[in-house]
Amino acid sequence: MMTVAVTGAAGFLGRHVVGRLAASGYRVRALTRSGTKLASATESLATGDIIGADLMRLVDGCDVVVNCMARVHILRREDPVLAERRYRLVNGEFPLRLADVARRAGATRFVQLSSVAAVRSLTPAGSVVDDDWSPEPTTPYGISKLLADIGLAERDREGFRTISLRPPALIGPGVTAWFAALAKAARFAVPLPVGRIDNRRSFAFVGNVADAVAIAVGQDRSGCFIVTDSEPLSTAALYRKLLNRFGHPDLVWNWSPELVSGCAHIVLGERAQSLLGNAAYDGKRFARLFAWEPDVTLDGAIGMIAGTNK
Repeated sequence: MMTVAVTGAAGFLGRHVVGRLAASGYRVRALTRSGTKLASATESLATGDIIGADLMRLVDGCDVVVNCMARVHILRREDPVLAERRYRLVNGEFPLRLADVARRAGATRFVQLSSVAAVRSLTPAGSVVDDDWSPEPTTPYGISKLLADIGLAERDREGFRTISLRPPALIGPGVTAWFAALAKAARFAVPLPVGRIDNRRSFAFVGNVADAVAIAVGQDRSGCFIVTDSEPLSTAALYRKLLNRFGHPDLVWNWSPELVSGCAHIVLGERAQSLLGNAAYDGKRFARLFAWEPDVTLDGAIGMIAGTNK
């Protein structure tokens, strides 16, 4: 039986990855800062600050290492220069060091949880970005993710395969940030004037991405792959789905795009792009090469989220 070590195992995605790997018959070593016991894990180890941890101790005896650990947000009042360095250290350099240790420890595969931000965080209007697009990350987060993806591809060889999976924004019960705010607005039947905003955005259910990780762990393939589980849709269409799940009528109003954009940027600043911008991606190449079909539809995922917000 293969043993798989999972970093960031207590996180939003990490917990799902641990559960899915265990359900697939793997022995799972959950690596968390405090050694949090996860019911589905075979064993749990405390890493403390994993950046300075003894990585050989953490991965010794494992056949595969899955890296779910990442820095996502800049903290309030954090110096931007220091934040950018931290992104590079945690998201860019650490995965490469971990992969090197994993290979020396005898692992034969390394799976990196990257992001579509390594390609681009926003996509051109009317376009859907796939694996054939040249990476042009525009954020410190995306740049740091691409750094790891490139370095891991250089380490790929016979006997030690590396793969980077690039999901879009994750959704599911317990999700935070922008999607959680949208779901909360739908729960309380807040009208949104986005009916004339012609954008497209991609999302992926966290359980489906965890399943994609399990599929990647079990196959002798390598490369960088966008992973999606549904077609991109507009913010208006998404909000209508959420409203419907909460039992509300259509409260999507048709204000002029210029007015909506102006108001959104005043209220949300740069975060307005999460509501109005395009972030459309195509993961069909991964699905085809790995013979993968997501278990949960977008409507099913929205139903789960609505069920936890009643």
